Amino acid sequence: MSFHLRAFLPIALSLLTPASLPAADWPMWRFDTGRTASSPEQLPQELHLQWVREYPALKPAFWQVRQERVQFDLGYEPVVMGRTMFVASSRNDSVTALDAETGAEKWRFFADGPVRFAPVAWERKLYFTCDDGCLYCLDAAGGKLLWKVHAVPSNRKVIGNGRLISVWPARGGPVLNGGRVFFAAGVWPFEGIFVHAVDARTGRSLWVNDSMGSLYLVHPHKAMSFGGPSPQGYLLMNRGRLVVPSSRAFPAFLDPATGKLLSFDFGHGRTDSETGGWFLSSDADGRLCVDPEIDAEMHDGGLQTVGQIGLRRNPGDKVKETVKIGNETYRVVEGVAGVIRAGSREFRFRDGFPGVEGTIHTMLAANGRLFVVTREGRIHCFGGKQARPARHAAKARPVEPGEGARALLRLSGQGEGYALVLGLGNGKLAEALAAQPKLRVVAVDRDAKKVAAFRQRLDAAGLYGEKIATHVGEAATFGLPPYFANLIVVEDATAAGENFVEAAFAALRPYGGTLCVKDAELPREKIAKLAGAQWRQEGGWTLVVRAGPLPGAANYTGRPNFDDLVRAPLGLLWFGDTYHHHKLFYNGVTVESGRGLPAYITVEDGMVSYMVTEPYGMKPPKLSYPDMLRKFNEQTHAAAFSDVYTGRLLESGPKSASAAASAKPLPLTRRNPITGREEAREYMKTYGCDLVGADYGNFITLRSGTGAFYDKRSESGTINISGLRSGCRNNMVPACGILSVPSWTGNCTYNYPVFTSLALVPMPESFEQWSAWGGVAEDGPIRRVGINFGAPGDRMTRDGALWLDWPSVGGPSPDVRVRVTPETAEPFYRHALWMKGGEGWPWVFASGIKGARKIDIETIARCTNAPGERFSVRWTGQIEPQTSEEYTFSTRSDGPMHVWIDNRPLLDSTLRPLRDGQREASAKVTLKAGTKHDLFVDYKHAPATNSATAAFAELSWSSPSVPKTVIPPERLLAPDGRRGGLAGVYYKAERSSGAYSNERTSTPALFQRDTQVRFEWGGELPAILKPRPPVQPAERAYTVRLMFAEPEDIRAGQRVFDVKLQGREVLPALDIVKQAGGAMRGIVREFRGVKATEALEIEFVPRSGKPPLICGVEMIAEQP
Repeated sequence: MSFHLRAFLPIALSLLTPASLPAADWPMWRFDTGRTASSPEQLPQELHLQWVREYPALKPAFWQVRQERVQFDLGYEPVVMGRTMFVASSRNDSVTALDAETGAEKWRFFADGPVRFAPVAWERKLYFTCDDGCLYCLDAAGGKLLWKVHAVPSNRKVIGNGRLISVWPARGGPVLNGGRVFFAAGVWPFEGIFVHAVDARTGRSLWVNDSMGSLYLVHPHKAMSFGGPSPQGYLLMNRGRLVVPSSRAFPAFLDPATGKLLSFDFGHGRTDSETGGWFLSSDADGRLCVDPEIDAEMHDGGLQTVGQIGLRRNPGDKVKETVKIGNETYRVVEGVAGVIRAGSREFRFRDGFPGVEGTIHTMLAANGRLFVVTREGRIHCFGGKQARPARHAAKARPVEPGEGARALLRLSGQGEGYALVLGLGNGKLAEALAAQPKLRVVAVDRDAKKVAAFRQRLDAAGLYGEKIATHVGEAATFGLPPYFANLIVVEDATAAGENFVEAAFAALRPYGGTLCVKDAELPREKIAKLAGAQWRQEGGWTLVVRAGPLPGAANYTGRPNFDDLVRAPLGLLWFGDTYHHHKLFYNGVTVESGRGLPAYITVEDGMVSYMVTEPYGMKPPKLSYPDMLRKFNEQTHAAAFSDVYTGRLLESGPKSASAAASAKPLPLTRRNPITGREEAREYMKTYGCDLVGADYGNFITLRSGTGAFYDKRSESGTINISGLRSGCRNNMVPACGILSVPSWTGNCTYNYPVFTSLALVPMPESFEQWSAWGGVAEDGPIRRVGINFGAPGDRMTRDGALWLDWPSVGGPSPDVRVRVTPETAEPFYRHALWMKGGEGWPWVFASGIKGARKIDIETIARCTNAPGERFSVRWTGQIEPQTSEEYTFSTRSDGPMHVWIDNRPLLDSTLRPLRDGQREASAKVTLKAGTKHDLFVDYKHAPATNSATAAFAELSWSSPSVPKTVIPPERLLAPDGRRGGLAGVYYKAERSSGAYSNERTSTPALFQRDTQVRFEWGGELPAILKPRPPVQPAERAYTVRLMFAEPEDIRAGQRVFDVKLQGREVLPALDIVKQAGGAMRGIVREFRGVKATEALEIEFVPRSGKPPLICGVEMIAEQP
C-alpha cells in the first residue's frame, strides 16, 4: 500500500530521492520542547508499509466517563532516535526498543510501575518517568539503567488507578532542554507537588520546587483554599518558561533556571467556558495552544468547551480564537492535538491513512519514515521503498491456575481483590494466582535477579503489569499501604524479610483478609498483639486472619457514627476511577435537595452501598442538551457496591454490620488553644453548595472550595483535600477507619484538577498537613502558641498546641502579633519529607526565617473582629412537636432569616419585602409527634444595607391545634440533647449563609444557650457581643522552646550565632549543623521561667558569614 503527496505540494519535493531527503529524529513527544509536532523531516513522495507491530491496547489511568481532560495515556507514544524506536507502556511497566527499519525488538526494560508518558531520547541516552515516582536514565543502545532520580525521599505507596504505585507518581512528562531534564511528581497537592530539574548527563539535582502543593490561592468559583497544580501532562518550554500542565486545570509557569513559580491560575469557569485539560502545545510563533476537542465536558447545561461563547454550544457555533487565563493568552485550535507536520506536509489523524485500520492515536516522522500508531495498539511503519511488510503479532503464553493456587484459595476463602506474595520462591504460585480472573497480584522479593527473570516470564505470558507486578524489597521497608490485601502469601518466611508479620498484617484488609505462611511456625506472642488477629494451622499453612472491623472504627448508616479512628492528619490511601462517577441517585431520583449527613448510602463492614445509572459505559457520546435530557429520562438504576479500602467494584453488599462506636457527643464549645477561653466551635468555609459541614459526631466534612474536613477532637482547623472538588451534596464519609470520598460530583466542568474517587487514612503527627484555623473570639493572654516561620499554613497538634504560620499566608489565623527585624529577613520553606530526623515535628523544622536580628512576640492574642454594627446569629438544635400535623413556621426580623428543618431549606425571609423596618415570612411543613427534627435558624443584622437600625428576631409556629406563638423552650433541644432551648452562636460580624458565597470565612464566635428565638436588641449589640475592657499585659513566666534546623548543605562552622532571650544570652555560638549532626535535622532548646510582660524578645548575633536562622518558637505559660 502506498500514499502519494497531494498535488498542491511543491514540485521540487517530487524530485528528491529518499537518499537525498534531510533526516531528523523524533526525540520526544510531539517532536520538540515546545511540543509543536512540527519536524523538518521531508518524507519520500511515496510511502509504503514496511512493518506492523502489535501490542495490547492501553487502558488510561482515568478511564471512566467525562475524563478526556486527563486522558494523557490513551495510547502508545513512541519516539525515535537514529535507527531505534522507543515505546513506553503502562500496561506492562516497560520501555521497549524497536529496530525502526524492521520493527524487531532490541531490548525491553521493566520499571517499578506503569510508564504512562513518552520517553525523551538524547545523546545515546533515554529518559522516562514512571508511576513509581522516579525519573530513569537508560543507555539507549542496550537498555541498561545508568541512574535513577527519586522525586521524593519516601517509598510510601498507594493503590493508584488500580495499581500499586508511589504516592507521588511522576506524571509531569519529561522535557529536555539545554542539557537539563525537567519532570514533575505528585498528583495530590495535599501530599506535596515536586518539580525537578536535573543534569541530563549525571542526574545531579539542579533545583527542586516543592512548595506548589500548599499554596493558599484562588480556586474555581473564586474560592480561597489550599492547593496548587496537579501535574499530569507533558511539560514543555515556552518563551523561556517551563510550563507544567495541571490535569483538568490550566498550567503553572516556572523559571527554568531557578524553579521559582512565576504564575499559576486554575482558570475559572464562567458563562464563557474556560475548561482546561492535560494537553498543551506551541505553534510556530511560540503561542500556547489548547484543543477544544480535549478541553470539553458535559455539564447540566450541555457540552461546554474551552473558548465557547454562552452557556451551551449549539451546532454551527464557533469558539473564540483565544482565551485569557490570568495574564496568559492561549490560542484555541480545534483538533490541534490530532495533527503533525513533516516538512511541508500535514497529517490529520482523523483523516486516517491508507493501509491503517482502527482509530489513529498518533503519528510521527523520523529519518525518512512515517509511523502511525492506533488506539488499538498497532504501530505501522511507512518508508520510501517497496517491501513485503513484516508483521509482528502480539503473543502470550497461556498460564494454568494450578491446583496449588486453587487449594490455597479454598483454604483462605479469598479469591478476589488484591493478593500480595512475599518472597517469589520459584514463582509458580504467584504466577498461578495471577491467572485467577478476580485477583490482582503484587509480589515482593529481595533478589533483584529473580525479580527481573520473573518479570520477563510473566510478560511473555501476557500477565505482567495489570494482573501481576513484581518489586524488589522486603515487607517491613517496602512502604505497603494499609488494608489493601485480601490475601497475603509467604512461601519462604526467610525470603519475606525480618518483621514481616507486623508489616503483612498492617497491609491486610479488615473483615477477613488472610495471611498464609507456608511451613513456618510464627511467633505466637507477636500474633497475640495484633488487634483482631485470629490464627489456625491447616494443610501445611499457618493462616492469620484479620477478622472483623478495625478497633475504634464505625459503620455509617445515616446517623452520626463517631468513628474514632478517622483523625487528622489524613493521607492518601487509594485513588482512581473505581466508584461509578455520577450524581447520587436513590430509586431513580437524583438526590439534590437537603444538606447534612448523606442519605441513601451506607458504609458498612468495609463496603459502600449506593445507586448508579445503567447501562454504564466507558465513553458515552457527547450529546446535545435535549438528547442528554432524553437519555437521562430513559436511564434505569441499580444498586452498586465498592470496597472502601481499595475502591474496587464489588458484586454484592456487606453480609453484616458489625462495626459500631459508642456515641460520645463532644461539647458545643471549644477552648481556644491560644487563650484557653471558651468560645463557639467555628471553622473556615469558603465556597460550597453544601451550605454547612456534615457533622458525623467527631468529624466534620465540608466543601470549602475543594473538599475539606475539620477534626473536632483536636480542633484541627479546616484542612483542604486539595486537587479535588467534592460533591454539591456531601459525599465524604468517615467510616470503617478511613475517610471515603467517592466521585459523586455530577456534571461539573470547573477546573478543579482531578475528578476521581479516593480514600484517606490517618497518618502520624509527623505528616505535613496545613489548615486555615480562623481567629480568636476575645482578647486574652497567651496560654500556649507556636510560631512556625515560613510555614504555608496553621497546624494543630493532638496535645493542644496551635502552630501559626508567619508570615500569615495560609488563610485566617489567630492574631498573635510578631515583629521581625530587619524586614528584609527571608522566610524559607522545604517540604517536611526532606527532613532527616532530629527532635520535634518535621513540619516545623522544614521551614524558617534567615537573617533576623530580633523577633518580638506579643503576649496578648487579639480578637480578630472588633465589635461593630453588624452581627449575626445561628441557632441549632432540634424541635419536637406534641402532635403530628402540618405546622406553619413564621419569622419576624429586621434582617435576613433562614430556617432549615431536617437539613432541608424551609424558609427564606429575603424573598419577602422589607416593610416598616421588618421582614415577615412563613412556610409550612409536616412534623411527626415525638420525633426530634433537626432545626437550623440563621439571622443577620446589617444596618448598612437595611433601612432599619433596631435589631430583632423572632421564630413562631402554628398548626390546627397550636395557636401562633413563639416556639416554647420545652419543644426545643440543644444539639447535645439538653431540653429547654437552642444553641446560639453569636458572630461579631455579618456571616454569609448562602451556598454560592465566595467570601465566607471563619468568623470567631461566642456561644450561649437561648431558650427561645425571641429577641428585641434595639439599637444595641446582644450582651454577649458587647465590648469588654481591654486585656492589659501582665508579667508571666513562660517555658520557651526554640527550634532550629539547617536547610542548606553546609559544614559545621559555616553558620554560627548567639541567641538571647529577654536580653540575656542563652545560646552562645550556636552551630546547628554541629549540634544536630548534619543538615535537615531538628534541634530544640528549652528554657523555663522566661518572664515577659508585653512581648517575648529573641535576639540573634551572627558570628560567621551565614546569617542566623530560626525555624519555630513555642511559648507555654507556666501558670494558666
